[in-house]
Amino acid sequence: MRESGGRILHASLDVRDALESTRSLRGMFCRADGQPMTNEEVREKLLDCLQAGQRRLPVGKPCEGFSYETGCPGHEEDR
Repeated sequence: MRESGGRILHASLDVRDALESTRSLRGMFCRADGQPMTNEEVREKLLDCLQAGQRRLPVGKPCEGFSYETGCPGHEEDR
């Protein structure tokens, strides 16, 4: 996502918002064997993240400076 002025913000997931969702979260994460997690497994994983102090999770590989508290700090666009 681009902010005005040429800054890039990388996507992240708000853990609390995901947990408050009434939709199924099935398949949001995969187990070690590559199989998609069930809705219940995903919700347990997200609760574990909150207990570990992780309020935001990166979508994909974390960018430079990513904070599990606030997300992507924003980056200047390479021109």
